[in-house]
Amino acid sequence: MSDFLKEFKFEKNPLKITYFDKEPLQLTNEFIFFHNKSKFRKELTQLQNLIKSYTKTPLQAAGIRDTYIKKAYTDEYLIILFTTNDIVKETNNIIKNLYNLEISSGCFYLETTSKYMLLLTKDMDGLILGIDTMEEVLKQTMGNYFFQKKFDEYIKIRPFRLISCA
Repeated sequence: MSDFLKEFKFEKNPLKITYFDKEPLQLTNEFIFFHNKSKFRKELTQLQNLIKSYTKTPLQAAGIRDTYIKKAYTDEYLIILFTTNDIVKETNNIIKNLYNLEISSGCFYLETTSKYMLLLTKDMDGLILGIDTMEEVLKQTMGNYFFQKKFDEYIKIRPFRLISCA
């Protein structure tokens, strides 16, 4: 098993971050950046370009189907779910436990589990900061992976929860 990063360093320290000693998120070429609103689809380009700069293969970005997400959730949050086609089908169950989470204007919630990386926010300020934070996590993770040169193993991200504000 490769050594994956145990902690991330952020340009702007988050308000709160909790790391978990659970199974890491293992990235494969099946991962896609899913979003719930086309108005911020272009914001995902920086994440796609980051992945492409390391792997030479761009990852897709796609909308979350209405059948996978309740209207109340999509009305409440701007959502990015970095996962596979199978896991995105569980979007309602993923967000159900977080629906009452207090996220102030300009803030975001970022969570990584063994199945996905989820960004929740209520506005574009929080979304942009959240995407920048996702980029920091992915950049550090991929940089560490390519530094180790254990290419027969998956790229792994330690599970965590993070809340931060602009």
